[in-house]
Amino acid sequence: MHFYLDISWMYFCIFFGAMLLISFIMNLQNMNFYTMHVVIRKFSIIDLEFPASALELVTFIKGIFLLPVELSKKSLRSLKGQLFLDYLFMPAAYGSIFILCMKVSLKMVSFGHILFAILAWLQVIAWLCDIIKNIYLFNKIGPAPAVSKPGVHIACQVLEMLKWGIALTGAVCSIAAIFYFWLVGRYSEHSIQYLLIIAAEIIVIFIAKKITIKSEKENLQKFQQTVS
Repeated sequence: MHFYLDISWMYFCIFFGAMLLISFIMNLQNMNFYTMHVVIRKFSIIDLEFPASALELVTFIKGIFLLPVELSKKSLRSLKGQLFLDYLFMPAAYGSIFILCMKVSLKMVSFGHILFAILAWLQVIAWLCDIIKNIYLFNKIGPAPAVSKPGVHIACQVLEMLKWGIALTGAVCSIAAIFYFWLVGRYSEHSIQYLLIIAAEIIVIFIAKKITIKSEKENLQKFQQTVS
């Protein structure tokens, strides 16, 4: 296996487009995340990824089963669906960052050449951390989940921080480097077509999100009526 890979920007467009599409679908699922936590309230996947304590995590999950039957089924179905869909989101997201870092690496010399190649391959570790955390959350979903031991909870938090740290470092550094290359004119003219494709993908998803905002507001109103 070669440490440095020259991957076409078209593959990035495909991975990035898939990431945006899956993220959009997951955002739709987020609208149905409810739990009984003192009162009926909404929650997000971040609440499960970064709970204040192991007890808070199981409180969120137990609360789903304490909801009215229909709302409980909808919330549970959406949560499991998002965790399953996340397995498709992972290769799209980490693959996009991998390609970005590798493209920057090939334009760098000396230390930067090695650094960005390492950042690219580190995405594999971030992916593995994400898979482990997903398995952990899947095993917690049930009417009576057990509270994890402090050591297990801390280990899961470390995995989550490692995942986000690696992914964000690779994405932010590579995007900053690419902007620099554009500013100094170190880019090829044929790459502009890929930039247009990426821009089109972002615009399409942006419009789709705007359209679904109305639906989300209606769901929120129904939720408020249910609570009241």
